[in-house]
Amino acid sequence: MTVRDPMHFVANQETPSGVGCKSQSVLRALRLTILFLAEDANNAGAGPVATVSMDHNTFIPGEITVVPGTTVTWVNKEAMPHTVVDLNKGFRSKTLAKDASFSFTFATAGDYDYLCSIHPNMKGKVIVKPAS
Repeated sequence: MTVRDPMHFVANQETPSGVGCKSQSVLRALRLTILFLAEDANNAGAGPVATVSMDHNTFIPGEITVVPGTTVTWVNKEAMPHTVVDLNKGFRSKTLAKDASFSFTFATAGDYDYLCSIHPNMKGKVIVKPAS
């Protein structure tokens, strides 16, 4: 078999043993394998990640420092619903029930103060600093 690119296969007419190699199912399986491998390679370069929990009406940790390109995920760990709202309107989650999550990728350096719009005393901060 000859592979020209991940989406184009050419079956050789005969293998060295003289057995024909025209099975479409084999070609389809190889094509899918290559696509999955390519997708895994693309995801391997994803940026850093961080997690903030919501529990006892508190963001935990209350303040985090990350580098640009970091995806922060907030996860509600309690039965009470919460939101995540940037005070400068850069991001806003829907209402998050227990075990629901919200993610945002911080591309630009700066300080991002946020709160829960349901419980305004519940505050947090993401500090985005370029790596030194």
